[in-house]
Amino acid sequence: MLMNRHYQQGVGLVEVMVAVLLLSIAVLGFSALQVRAVGATDESMMRTKSLTLVRNLSEIMRAYPEAYVTTSGTTFTKAKPSATGALPTVQAVMSSTAITSATVDSKTIDNSTSANGCLSTGTETVSQKIVPKQQCNMNQLAARDTLIFKKQATDEGMKVNVVTCPGTTTQAIQTQMCIIVAWNDTKALLSDSDGAACANANGTYKTGSQCLISETY
Repeated sequence: MLMNRHYQQGVGLVEVMVAVLLLSIAVLGFSALQVRAVGATDESMMRTKSLTLVRNLSEIMRAYPEAYVTTSGTTFTKAKPSATGALPTVQAVMSSTAITSATVDSKTIDNSTSANGCLSTGTETVSQKIVPKQQCNMNQLAARDTLIFKKQATDEGMKVNVVTCPGTTTQAIQTQMCIIVAWNDTKALLSDSDGAACANANGTYKTGSQCLISETY
């Protein structure tokens, strides 16, 4: 009887250690599951936000189908759709690399800043009629609405770009445009050479990219 007790010493400790080991494995698995669940929730939220942004920008693009400008950067001039270098105003503003987060709310078209400069709360009397002192033309309104949208996207941590959809050709009046919305480290680009681009030049999503591509019209 004493020999059996001697050989059983430490058995309880081994059982406890095995139980702790099993519990640790279960907790680690649960923790990994929680991390993946949080990541999936964040991804779903970003995709929902990106869909909202796409819808908003699509409405802006459809509201100004004949607003075209030339040149690039922060200064634009009015142009006809058939003019050399002419781009739809929305595409030009969204694609401009000169517009950073610090200057995202200002752009000049025909010497008028399109964010708020062409809008005025003041009035004047012309031919016995009260009219605004300064009115926006279509190009300025298109740039203003696009800049407001771009500021909203920047505040949400989103990068947005408007490009000609892969497989389509540029037309004189209207082109098949695609909106790219990207977040985190993904760039809102279609590029074969840039590893951080949303998709390849043919529109195929790159592995691991966090973005959304949507045709607008």
